[in-house]
Amino acid sequence: MSRRKIQIILVLASVSLMALLGAQLVWLTKAYNVQEREFNHSVQVALTNVADQLLTQLGQTASAKPIQQVASNFFVAELNAPVDPTVAAALLQQELGRRKLQEPYEFGLYNSLDDTLMFGQFVPATQQISSAKEPQTVIRHENEGAVPMYNLAVVFPSKTSFILKEMEFWWYSTGALLLVVLFFAYTMIQILREKRLAELKTDFINNLTHELQTPITNIGLASEVLRKRAETLPAERLTRYHDLIHSENERLRAQVERVLQMATMESRELALKKEAVDLHALLQQTSENLSPRLQQRSGQLRLDLQATQSLVHADSLHVANALYSLLDNAEKYSPQAPKIEVSTQDVEQGILISIRDHGIGIKKEFQKFLFDKFYRVPTGNVHDVKGFGLGLSYVKAIMDAHHGQVTVESAEQQGTCFRLVLPVR
Repeated sequence: MSRRKIQIILVLASVSLMALLGAQLVWLTKAYNVQEREFNHSVQVALTNVADQLLTQLGQTASAKPIQQVASNFFVAELNAPVDPTVAAALLQQELGRRKLQEPYEFGLYNSLDDTLMFGQFVPATQQISSAKEPQTVIRHENEGAVPMYNLAVVFPSKTSFILKEMEFWWYSTGALLLVVLFFAYTMIQILREKRLAELKTDFINNLTHELQTPITNIGLASEVLRKRAETLPAERLTRYHDLIHSENERLRAQVERVLQMATMESRELALKKEAVDLHALLQQTSENLSPRLQQRSGQLRLDLQATQSLVHADSLHVANALYSLLDNAEKYSPQAPKIEVSTQDVEQGILISIRDHGIGIKKEFQKFLFDKFYRVPTGNVHDVKGFGLGLSYVKAIMDAHHGQVTVESAEQQGTCFRLVLPVR
């Protein structure tokens, strides 16, 4: 399947899922509103019945004023009558219980003239009708001779949580939809990763074929010349052909070794032979191996080894290969005379090795893929620098195996700096 088709499918599926999530959100809002209206209606009916019964007991006619909802969870019944708090509490709890409103609430009796709280009580959700207590707050009116006139008020502090609890089915359906969305996102991420990996592997195989074919062709040509004309060739040309065969064979061996190393690490069969290694000595040796190529290009490599603790417990072969891979990249990706700076210093985690060049650099958008296997920074149709895209992934794997870390800092046309941290113990 082409990348464009995958992108189209991804966009369409994402739009569909977003539409489903939007519809679910709308239905959740509507369901909440319905539950809230039902709750408000039940409370208003319960308060209306309480008011009618209280007024009937006092020999008065039912109140003509409807129940007022002052706030979302605050309801008031205007009685304007001398109500007994104990009777009011019992009737209120009875009416709310009939409508299955077993939620904690606070009720109070207010002076109808100045809205002064005269009586108040908090009723927990677990309290039964038969266990009603006396009002917990009693405030007497200043004028003892006057008959107090009360209005009844009720507050539900946990109204929102009660409504949300009643929407249990909607939460289950929303959770199931979110699981579908998460599964879809995970599936698409895996598909895109597999697609990208397949493309990288295809590029790797094509590049590998070309890289192996070149030394094989050179060796074949040189061998053919030596086979047919070895007796007639001067010694100088014979030496040149022998050197060509040797160098191309070493090149071929190094390429095959690199691929085999990564295959071994992929199968987790890499066995490290750790020993005490002097990183300063290893850096000097690795730098000397790169010297012939630097001399051919009039380049220079400067060592600034400042770390006081240079001994690490590591596999010298693999660490040397990782260091050489970074130095090799620094030389290859410097279009002018290479200038490479290698430094070490003590850090809290161990020893820090910095390898800096002044080459072409790496764009920010590509840096997060640098340590992926087979990845090579896109260069359009120009492929001046050969490779398999395995070097940096190998460096990362070796550093992880030694419980170290590798980071990169780079800017286009301003060079690149790789930093390695290895624990000294």
